Amino acid sequence: MYIAVIHNINRSKVINRIGTQNREMYFRDEIDKVIKALRSKKHVVKDFDGDKLLIQSLEAFLPKLNNGTKPNGIALNLAYGIQGNSRYTHVPSILEMAGVPYTGSAPLAHSIALDKEITKRILLQSGIATPRFILIDRKINQEKADQLNLSYPLIIKPENEAASFGISVVENSEQLVKAVTNTLSEFHQPLLIEEFLSGREFNVGVLGNGVTLEIFDPVEIDFCDSGHCFQSYEGKKNECYRHVCPPDISDKLKNELKKIAAHAFTVLKCSDYARIDFRLDQDMNPYVLELNSMAAIHQRGSFFLAARNAGYNYPGMIDKMIEVATARYTHDLEI
Repeated sequence: MYIAVIHNINRSKVINRIGTQNREMYFRDEIDKVIKALRSKKHVVKDFDGDKLLIQSLEAFLPKLNNGTKPNGIALNLAYGIQGNSRYTHVPSILEMAGVPYTGSAPLAHSIALDKEITKRILLQSGIATPRFILIDRKINQEKADQLNLSYPLIIKPENEAASFGISVVENSEQLVKAVTNTLSEFHQPLLIEEFLSGREFNVGVLGNGVTLEIFDPVEIDFCDSGHCFQSYEGKKNECYRHVCPPDISDKLKNELKKIAAHAFTVLKCSDYARIDFRLDQDMNPYVLELNSMAAIHQRGSFFLAARNAGYNYPGMIDKMIEVATARYTHDLEI
C-alpha cells in the first residue's frame, strides 16, 4: 500500500500567519521511526508537510481510488495543524475535500476534542463525569475570584491548547487572579477553570471502530518523586513522570475506566484511535479530564506503552492503524 505520512515539521508554507500558532509537532526522528515501521510492513512510504502545497503533492504520489475498490493508498495523518483554534481539522478537511483516505478522526471530532469546554459539555450530557468547571475570557479581580462557585484547589487550562501548555494549579483566590492574568496574556484565549481532583491519574487508549473497537488497559501517570501533582508541559518534555501499564488497580476500576473510555470515544464521534485522560477523586471515582483525538503515537508515549501491553510491537501498532482506517473506507464503499 502507498502511505503518505503527513506532519508539520516545516510550517513556513502558509499565505499569512493569523491567530493561534500551533505548538505541537512530531519531531524528525519520530517521523522517521514511523516511516521505518511502515516500510518494515512492505508499504511504499513518503512523508509530506501538511501545508498549502499538500494536495498537489499527494496527487503526484497516491494512486487514484477506483469506485468500489479497496483503497491502495492512504494518508497517515500526524499533522496537528499550523495555526488557528481548529488546527487539528485542517489536514483532515483538505483530505476529505480532495477525496484522500486518511487515518484518525474526521474534522468534527477533532474540533470538539480541541475545545475543552465543548468536550466537557458533551460528556456531561452523555452521563460521563467530568470535574466541575467555568470558562473565563477576561482578567478577574479579587472580588470576582472570591465569588466563584468552585472548590479549591483549581486547575487552569487554556481552552484550545493541548500537551499541557499553559496549565497551572492554584490554591486560593489570590493565586487565581494572578494566574488568570498571566495565562491570558500568554495564550490570548479563554481559560477553563476546573476543580482539581486529588486522586490518581490514568489514560486509556482506544484503537479501532465500531464492533472492532479495542480498549487498551489503563496507563497510570506516576508522579513519584517529581514534586508535581499534575502533568505540565515541562514535566512531559523532561520525562519527569513514570508511565505504568498495567497499573496496580482493581479489575472493577480497570473495567470502569475502559467502559467510560469507549463511551467517550463514541459520543465524541472519534475514529480509528484516541486517548482518554482520567483523574480519580478522593473516593476513587473516575472523571474524564479530556479526550485527545490526536494522541501521540511515538515510541515514548503512553499510547504505545498500552498497545505494547496488549501485544503489539511498534510496526504492528502502526500497521493496525492503517488497517482499521482502510477497513473504514472499504466499508463506506460497500454501502
